[in-house]
Amino acid sequence: MGRRIDLNWDEWSPGLDTDDMTIAEVLATMPAAAAEDVPEIIRRYENPESPDALPGAITLARHDCIHVLLGRGLHVQDEAFVIGATMGAASDITSDVVDFFVKVSTTEYPEHWRFKEEHIASYLLGVGFAVDNLPNKDLHLIPLEEEPWQSKSVREARRALGITKEELRAYFRKAELLVPGTPASRRLDTSAQRPDTHLRQPE
Repeated sequence: MGRRIDLNWDEWSPGLDTDDMTIAEVLATMPAAAAEDVPEIIRRYENPESPDALPGAITLARHDCIHVLLGRGLHVQDEAFVIGATMGAASDITSDVVDFFVKVSTTEYPEHWRFKEEHIASYLLGVGFAVDNLPNKDLHLIPLEEEPWQSKSVREARRALGITKEELRAYFRKAELLVPGTPASRRLDTSAQRPDTHLRQPE
């Protein structure tokens, strides 16, 4: 999992209206990043191959897919929500793990990557979203970066995983209240509209 170094990294945000695009098509619009750019301390806890990996640790390619499905950009606040949702969906997550991640991400991570108060609020919202909507889904174990997932539309993938735009918008509205005025919060799609009933229809 890593923040990207790219001229347009702060502008990229897939939003929630990519329903008819495939995951691969949305990923093609995303600024590139190299896994080796991620600091060692972050790889220690967030790389699934690390012996100290925390629940929900995920490869960068799979992490990027979850950005697409959750409609979040690349600001640290967005990253915090995506990490929180991935950890919250892990079947072995505990409150102690959540507390530990808060501690290390706010004290041990390098300055550019370190979580601040507003980032922790977003991280906890991500955890809450997953616990409420995606319990024991183990998103980190689903090969979203492979076929057939890459050729699925975002709508199909969300439906398969139980992700609804209605619930995402509800959590985005919470983010607006908890972390108001930031660039990441201002571009969240919090529009009140009818539930995305098509996401709950049978295959």
